[in-house]
Amino acid sequence: MLKDLSPDERKSMILQRINESGRVLANAVASEFGVSEDSIRRDLRELSEQGLVRRFHGGAARSRSGPRSFQQRARDETAGKKAIAAAAAARIPMNTTMLLDSSTTVLEFVRALPRDLQACIITGSPDIGSAALDHPCCEVILLGGSLNRLTRSAIGQSTLAEVQSMRVDYCILGACAVDEELMLRAENYDDARMKLALGQACNEIILLATSEKLVKQAPFAIGPISLVSTLITDRTADRLILERISGAGVEVIVADDEPR
Repeated sequence: MLKDLSPDERKSMILQRINESGRVLANAVASEFGVSEDSIRRDLRELSEQGLVRRFHGGAARSRSGPRSFQQRARDETAGKKAIAAAAAARIPMNTTMLLDSSTTVLEFVRALPRDLQACIITGSPDIGSAALDHPCCEVILLGGSLNRLTRSAIGQSTLAEVQSMRVDYCILGACAVDEELMLRAENYDDARMKLALGQACNEIILLATSEKLVKQAPFAIGPISLVSTLITDRTADRLILERISGAGVEVIVADDEPR
């Protein structure tokens, strides 16, 4: 029942509704979720403080800079994203099993894999699975489950259980945000749970993050940056935040996107 949702689950559903319909009214949402209007106002205030919605008297509306879809993000053809993908792809050894997150930078990673690499790719993203099928030597396993429209990936409970039963060599994660406290964060509650499960199912996590994802806020915590083995970012990333991440025990690689 909706009234049994955790605050994070409730905020995730509210945010999804605002992004889909444009606005919500606090009294209507409170009645639907079976909680007090004060609880909904608090949820909306927290979402507003994170820049995800715009509050108005009695409710909230879609932020002008709200979460963008996978397709919108995929159209950002940045040199930094391709450099990060290439640097990550060069680190993958032969005969590796990998869990791949749903991310446009991870999509570029798949496209950058050496053509003779023999590996097993497991993903809940149809887009990434399709790109992996174009690789001549990689086996591809597509996780099943309910598909999320924003992430374009399977992130439901059945998918989560499937991932939790695995143990693989690498997890390649795309970053939604790394905040000021060096906490990995996601835009969606279920996506945050899935990213954590992907990381826990592997021996080594490689995080791919363009510079704008560092010192950024998002509503749902995944875990501290120390969960990650290696961060690969672009050369415009702030040096101070990279030093702090390195100090947390994470290998930091700055990809070179300069033409040679």
